[in-house]
Amino acid sequence: MDWETVGRCVNRALHDLEPERSRRLDGLVNIGIDETSYKKGHKYITVIFNHDTNTVVWASEDHGKSVLEKFYKQLTPEQLSSIKVVTGDGAKWITECVNEYTPDCAHCVDSFHVVEWAMTALDEVRKDIWHDACSEYKQVKKDNPCGKGRPKKDDPELAIVKAAKADEIKGSAYMIKVLCFLFDTKYHMQYIISF
Repeated sequence: MDWETVGRCVNRALHDLEPERSRRLDGLVNIGIDETSYKKGHKYITVIFNHDTNTVVWASEDHGKSVLEKFYKQLTPEQLSSIKVVTGDGAKWITECVNEYTPDCAHCVDSFHVVEWAMTALDEVRKDIWHDACSEYKQVKKDNPCGKGRPKKDDPELAIVKAAKADEIKGSAYMIKVLCFLFDTKYHMQYIISF
């Protein structure tokens, strides 16, 4: 079977299952907008997701303001006014389109990007603290040269190393789990950071 036959079969099945695809855009209240790459060489697809039904309602090749405007321009005034919450990754082109076409809705950062940014920030803090602790240890070792072998239990150098600044971020993984819970549940939309 060749791919043209597969394509015709898929189109026929889609027409049988959903003869009016424009009905997907009715009743949109909470939507998500994101782009993703689908091939090497920076080929992108923009996707609109209905948070209430957990379904993709619209997709188009490429990304940017001109692509997102295609979605908004095909919506009726009633469909535009029904949208109350839009989540996205904070890209400028998403913000501009949301402000232009649905200015009365709440524009929020999606849960995936909130957790990703928190993990990146936490990792940077961890690296800085680790580098500070290593520098402090090297300085103590330089100031107090000792013999070969393991240090004794009551050695002051060992106490400094054990009390390194790495303890400052202890428990931060628990906060990330709390963030994941809050932002992973669609009923906690009011907790999403608005901008």
